[in-house]
Amino acid sequence: MQSADFLDVLDRIIPANDFEQLCKEYAPRPRSEPLMSASQVVSGFIYHQLQESGTVAKNSQKLHGISMSDSAHSQRRQNLPVDLFDQLMSVGLRPLADESLHPECFYGGYRLVGVDGTQFSVLNTLAILAALPKAASRRLKAAFAKLRLVTLVELGTHAPLAGKAAPASEGEQQLAGKLWELAPEGSLVIGDRLFGTGRTLWEAKEAWGDRDIQFLARVRENIRANVIERLSEGSAIVEVAVKDENGMKHCLRVREIQARGVGINGKKFDLRLWTSLLDEKLYPAEDLARRYIERWEHELYHRELKLDVRSARVLASQTPETALQEIAALVLATAVIARLRVEAGTALQMPPRRVSFMKLMQSTEELWHAHRLLGDLITQEHKERMWKQYMEDVRCWAVLPERRARSCPRVLRQPVSRWPRKVDQPSLTGKVSLEMVCV
Repeated sequence: MQSADFLDVLDRIIPANDFEQLCKEYAPRPRSEPLMSASQVVSGFIYHQLQESGTVAKNSQKLHGISMSDSAHSQRRQNLPVDLFDQLMSVGLRPLADESLHPECFYGGYRLVGVDGTQFSVLNTLAILAALPKAASRRLKAAFAKLRLVTLVELGTHAPLAGKAAPASEGEQQLAGKLWELAPEGSLVIGDRLFGTGRTLWEAKEAWGDRDIQFLARVRENIRANVIERLSEGSAIVEVAVKDENGMKHCLRVREIQARGVGINGKKFDLRLWTSLLDEKLYPAEDLARRYIERWEHELYHRELKLDVRSARVLASQTPETALQEIAALVLATAVIARLRVEAGTALQMPPRRVSFMKLMQSTEELWHAHRLLGDLITQEHKERMWKQYMEDVRCWAVLPERRARSCPRVLRQPVSRWPRKVDQPSLTGKVSLEMVCV
């Protein structure tokens, strides 16, 4: 019998014994018996990220039934190292899709995984301003300092697989270099043009070693490559010269795909892709070019992370270390909802992406409140009835219609650059046409 209770779901992500052992290992030894254990402090903090309102102390009390002030929570978290949260993500973040149940999450036997980064604004406290410089903008300095997060995400389920946060001065490619080895076996990692460079892809291949992990990345037009062999469908095997951080020269062999297309809005565009899938018969060029669009699922994950879970404009933490903890807690919170989303999609026999992340989160929060209020009065029969009613609510309220192919205008709401100003929101439907171009 599945359960949507928060601690039960967290236990399915990180077994309770492992969770408690990790917290004991990284937490400082207390001088006396603490009011709350380190594992309760951390789990309460993750639970807090999924609540629409309330302080950390209030929401943690709802979860564990132990009253402790916000200042005490803050002090306890300041004594916890960021490495603890990194370790929790390393243990708890894993793939959820099954190829027989979720074929839309796979291509050619490979799991579709996205790599991308985003930024978070942090408070202007003395501790943060002393450690994090603000970026320069066209109006002098930015309003807030930034922390950068780079994640690997299972496309289709939006389940985070790995994450690394650091000051925004550390680039996405640098942070991605710390994540490559965490990619699961049998993945097809899809990245945008920022990751489509010879050195970045070579570093990824070096980190993966002999494991069966492939990549598909968009590449800028000005990057040179030597054509080794032209294939019948128009793609080509090319070699790219690469220099590592020590100045040593290497050669990266990839398959280059070029395509010219017309979007739903009638505008033309060009695609240049590099992939490690070299077999043109098993992996046709047009199929790969159309699969590249799956990368935008990662942008939807960022919306869920920053708007649905973390709705505030800035992080609430007061120091750089606790801000990094907060980002990790947000990622773990999205893993909780992703788990429930996959389970709901499986029970309702539909792709997980058709279950609204935000509406599922709101329905789940109502169930958590009911469990808390009823407490020991709930019998196993009541839990089963509540689970069935919960799934019925998800079916009636949280299921999205089939996704339409739409276009989004590349405009801005405010005239702050040479881009056109956005005055309406057109919605066009149809299919993008693609024509392969010989390399």
